[in-house]
Amino acid sequence: MSWALRSIIIWAAGLALFILIILIIRPQDANKTTDAIIVLTGGGERIEQGLTLFASGKASHLFVSGVHPGVTVKDIENKWRSDVSLPPCCISIGDEARSTQQNAEETKIWLARHNYSSIRLVTANFHMNRSLIEFKNAMPEIEIIPHPIVQPDATPGKLWFWIISSIEYHKTLVRWASMIFSPTPPPEPDDHQGHDHNHDHEYDHE
Repeated sequence: MSWALRSIIIWAAGLALFILIILIIRPQDANKTTDAIIVLTGGGERIEQGLTLFASGKASHLFVSGVHPGVTVKDIENKWRSDVSLPPCCISIGDEARSTQQNAEETKIWLARHNYSSIRLVTANFHMNRSLIEFKNAMPEIEIIPHPIVQPDATPGKLWFWIISSIEYHKTLVRWASMIFSPTPPPEPDDHQGHDHNHDHEYDHE
């Protein structure tokens, strides 16, 4: 078997495993509370899920990272559509991040400011693997509970799911390589969470 063929087989097997993980990954430790809930913008239902967790008492503070400049906390609160009232405190937003790597850095600074040590991380299932790499690399001392969601526009029955999953696979490979071979990797381009195919443009940077 040639080197090229072996490489193709390894690449294809890795892609298949990566997509399988996306399909089976579920929110972990659903009943556990954390210091904060972190939502990464860039796709439908992420903020709504974060608000649901916040309203159910899974954390006393909700932080939405990567909102578009000009978006306010009130805009976030207006996404809430339940008869159950949101807690009176506390929702915070960050508008500096333009990529997943920057989300992690923005969140790290915010957590240090509040002296928090545990988070529940909310993002799309296809985006969770790379998000965990960035967050664990940026803040290894923080307990991170993954809370992946299935975006309505990225279900397995839609072509976009397979496209974005493939994109995320290759971005993850590149990020792994950069972390192995470069002690201080360059910042990510402004991809903002995998070029998510969504319509929440007032909350993201696409």
